[in-house]
Amino acid sequence: MHTSYTVEFDHAWLGGRDLPRERGRALLRLLAELAQADSLRAAAQRSGLSYRSAWGALADGARLFGAPLVDMQRGRRARLSALGVRVLAADERVRNALGAHFERLRAEIPAFLADALPGARPRLTIHASHDLALAELGALCRATLDLEVVFRGADDCLASLARGECDMAGFHVADALPRAAAAAAALGRWLDPRKHTLLHFVTREQGLIARPGSRIRGVHDLARPGVRFIHRQSRSADGDERSVADAVAAGRADAGFGLRADATRHKLAFTPLATERYFFAGAKAALRGAALKALLETLKGPAFAARVARLPGYDASHCGRREALDAALTWVKQA
Repeated sequence: MHTSYTVEFDHAWLGGRDLPRERGRALLRLLAELAQADSLRAAAQRSGLSYRSAWGALADGARLFGAPLVDMQRGRRARLSALGVRVLAADERVRNALGAHFERLRAEIPAFLADALPGARPRLTIHASHDLALAELGALCRATLDLEVVFRGADDCLASLARGECDMAGFHVADALPRAAAAAAALGRWLDPRKHTLLHFVTREQGLIARPGSRIRGVHDLARPGVRFIHRQSRSADGDERSVADAVAAGRADAGFGLRADATRHKLAFTPLATERYFFAGAKAALRGAALKALLETLKGPAFAARVARLPGYDASHCGRREALDAALTWVKQA
């Protein structure tokens, strides 16, 4: 199904209480033409105004700014005054500053309207930090839901939610790793308890991944001379934990922090350090929509539970449970 429509960028910043928007647009068009035309009459014609309306627009401008925008002298062509040049330049600045932003928003309109079109499937956009269970969720949702997942760092995901760029944000927080409370507080700054709620997704084991036979059993072993440790990027997006396991398996590093599931996949040694809880954050009002209802049906269904059970270190027993922000981020209060 394809719907064609046009949305134009309304840049009439002059419109307001003292000047109707349409008259503000007319004035800006006239000034732009006057900068190029030989006469007021020619500029009026090119801007789609009658000669009388053009004079009215110039009167609007003079009244609004308290000074004329055009210098009119007998026997000489109409020229923009210094103020008129500045007003035209201000209009160009507005176009340049807002034009690209408007084009990005206009590109999002078809997806925004998709749920309301006849015969359309519910659509949901999730900006999420990387997780293996998300791939399983996406595979199960294909039959009932158009699910778009964009991988980003956790903080970026919540910032996108706050800006209205996605329907839900996926992020994980560890309850025992150093600075976990500070990380949770940083994530929480994007969430408003009056507006947002959390859906529990999965829990997963985070720990130390090492080469078999390396004799690395804990964090203290990382201080040994010659141990090559790979850092996980704190703001990385797609595949951050997997890249650690890949590097260790390929011999580019001796150890790094990652998931039990990735260590098992590569047959690497694993020492558990923390349990991470993964949440979806979204607006409370969105839970009543068709897209969220379809997602919840999948999250709470046996098929998804069976798929997650095949991922070592994962637990989906509370998947789909709604939680208040303060209940989910309990270790912030304990810190």
